[in-house]
Amino acid sequence: MAYQITNQATLQSAVQSIAQMVGYPVPANPASSTDPKIQQMLAACNQADRELFNAFEWSELITEGLIDVFYDTADQKEKGFPLPVDFFRFVDQTQWNGSMRLPAFGPVTPQGWMAYLVMPITSIFTLTWQMREGKVWFLNPPAPPGNPFRFMYYSNALVIDADDPTLFKNIAVKNGDTFRLDGSLVTMLARCKWLAWNGFDTSAAQREYNTQYDARVGAAKSAPILSAVRYGRLHLINAANAPATGYGGNS
Repeated sequence: MAYQITNQATLQSAVQSIAQMVGYPVPANPASSTDPKIQQMLAACNQADRELFNAFEWSELITEGLIDVFYDTADQKEKGFPLPVDFFRFVDQTQWNGSMRLPAFGPVTPQGWMAYLVMPITSIFTLTWQMREGKVWFLNPPAPPGNPFRFMYYSNALVIDADDPTLFKNIAVKNGDTFRLDGSLVTMLARCKWLAWNGFDTSAAQREYNTQYDARVGAAKSAPILSAVRYGRLHLINAANAPATGYGGNS
């Protein structure tokens, strides 16, 4: 049994599809075209891709990250580590201390962070973290080789380069650049944008896009089965998620 299924679109195929749908001459080489209308289609594709990226947490863009957390000096109270270059945001509740096999404690608020810095006792159960200055910071980082901070994050790498499949980027500029998100959604939303920019009625195109988007989002993720009986998992309240407050005094 053989298959030939294409869910992704290149910049060239998306622009050519838009031109066909709006009745405009189909360009053979959209990326190099000097036609203002074709240039609008190119811009619409990238804007549509970014808008889709912000609209939903697509599984295609979720990836794993790992940072080895350790101090530079034994008396170091906090240390910041760079995030992956394609990092956009964490997937909630995926931050773990790989050595302790416990969830990492965070994100800590700025107010809580300052309190931990001046208090003699901080969280001792696991890694304690917050985000600032484009880095992830840890309180009282452990000694080398440290503890692995494992997490999942939403990647900003929206496009695969036409010439180097190992190069990911966030803007499509070459004909063969491939959008990682659903090609039909990128194309249909870009058509809506192009029509609006040129003063055409977008109601029919918008309805078609909305229908396709709703169907795609509904099938994008599975959901856990709800159960009324107990099964193996962490307790909701335990040492890993108890707040690090109230030590040695009144709460």
